[in-house]
Amino acid sequence: MCAAHAKRLKVHGDINKVMPRGNFAKQPICVIKDCGKKHTALGFCQSHYRDFITFCDKHKDSVDWASYGQRIDKGYVELYRPNHPWCSKKGYVREHRLVMEEMIGRYLEPIENVHHKNGNRKDNRPENLELWSVKQPKGQRVEDKVKYAIEILERYAPELLHKEI
Repeated sequence: MCAAHAKRLKVHGDINKVMPRGNFAKQPICVIKDCGKKHTALGFCQSHYRDFITFCDKHKDSVDWASYGQRIDKGYVELYRPNHPWCSKKGYVREHRLVMEEMIGRYLEPIENVHHKNGNRKDNRPENLELWSVKQPKGQRVEDKVKYAIEILERYAPELLHKEI
């Protein structure tokens, strides 16, 4: 018995019973243009989902991939960009890398790295990012942390900056 049938037997007591998954109210039909089949997972019908998982089918240009998906992985914002040359197997690219690529006008090289100055992985403003050419050390520079702390105090508690200690 394969793993899928063993799980069905354990959960439902029947190897042929397949329970639908996901929220079908949000996306009732496949996102692929002119498909019309019922949505199964990630906005795809069963056959397109299988193609996507197996081949990371990046050539379905009828889908507006730019607005399709966003997720958080290890604190980083990831956007669904299956046509990107450095996307993951599931088609996601970290947003800070996309912002840096837009800033420099080209794709990043594998040896290049993007550093968050304030250490916040979700803060992908261009002024918070800097390009490094080799692997960065763990943590942030002390001067970057101090500068960010002053920026936060100026914004939310300016009276604390002028207090005498």
